[in-house]
Amino acid sequence: MKTPWTRTFCRRALPCLLALTWLFTASGAPAQTASPDVALVTQVSGPATYWNQGEKQQPSPVQAFMKVRQGDGFKLPKESSLQLLYFASGRQETWKGPVTLTAGRESGQAEGAKGAAPQPEVKLLPPRVSRKMDCSPLPLPRSSVRYSGVIQTMGPVCAEARKELKDAEATYRSLRQQAPAADLTPELYYLGVLAEYQQYPEMEKLLNSMLAKKPGDPALKRLKDWVAYQSGKRGQP
Repeated sequence: MKTPWTRTFCRRALPCLLALTWLFTASGAPAQTASPDVALVTQVSGPATYWNQGEKQQPSPVQAFMKVRQGDGFKLPKESSLQLLYFASGRQETWKGPVTLTAGRESGQAEGAKGAAPQPEVKLLPPRVSRKMDCSPLPLPRSSVRYSGVIQTMGPVCAEARKELKDAEATYRSLRQQAPAADLTPELYYLGVLAEYQQYPEMEKLLNSMLAKKPGDPALKRLKDWVAYQSGKRGQP
């Protein structure tokens, strides 16, 4: 017989357990052993590139909303910028080129002489927000976890879930008031919570507003296709 604690644990763990089963990557390549996700690219501009020597990852263009792994290197030419949100620390770093940096577990480190290396602009988000985004069931580019392709049937939302959704909405609106209009970090946080509770109509509305800010963004279009599939509106993306 399941206790209330067991039921709660199973519900909260489900997105992360499902995340081990669906092969999703931005490039469509098969899954392979990867370092843990440590951060998320929340904004990028200019021809920024990334690589990972440990995974023999050759330099490739940085994608908006892609997951970042420990040991990833980034190169930003002049007039490029990159914003990273670290899950463990809630540290949001905005780097401006020219700079070369490496992602650690809780922060990035730029190349350069000690005391003279470029430093990012830093903003701290509540760790509960960044950690929630770490285990979000959203199929984001280059995530080292894999997501279930099984359509999730929407069921009734219990009182506990309604409270968490209400709290998440309040957190989202607070983050939205503090973030620049072009920064979609608050939306990514709220999307993850909505996905956890299978609130696909609300996700679709939020994605439409995000696409209005970033028309044609491939990661957002893939997310919208995924939401349509999960809600049974279309075939598997």
